Amino acid sequence: MIERKLNTVFIPVANLKESVDWYGEVLGFEKDPEQYQYIDKLPVYTFQMGETSLTLEEEKGYTSSASSVPLCNFHTGQIEEVRKSFQEKGVRIESELTTFVDFSYFNFRDINGNLLMICTG
Repeated sequence: MIERKLNTVFIPVANLKESVDWYGEVLGFEKDPEQYQYIDKLPVYTFQMGETSLTLEEEKGYTSSASSVPLCNFHTGQIEEVRKSFQEKGVRIESELTTFVDFSYFNFRDINGNLLMICTG
C-alpha cells in the first residue's frame, strides 16, 4: 500500500555543488558532511527536513521553466526577517509579501531560476 505522506520533493538543478552551497547559505539548510564529501560523484543531494526531505537533482543543461506556480514552499514563523535576509543576499524575489488572516507568503527564485515559496501557514 502507498502511505499518505510525501517522502521527498525533487528540484532540478544545473550544477549540484553550486546549488547545494546556495541552499545552505541562503536558506540555511544544514549540509551533511558525509554526503557533501562525495558531491562531485553524486547525481542527487538530499537535505533531511523532518518527515519529507528535499532532493536536488542535477540535470546537465537544465534551464528552469517560466511557470508561475512554485515547485514547493518552505515554512517560517519569521517571514519579514526571511524576506529582508533574502533582499540583503540578492535573492530574486518574485512577489510582494501577501498576507491573509492566518497565512502570509512570498515567492522567490533559487540560483537555477526555480520558483519557490516561503510561507507562514
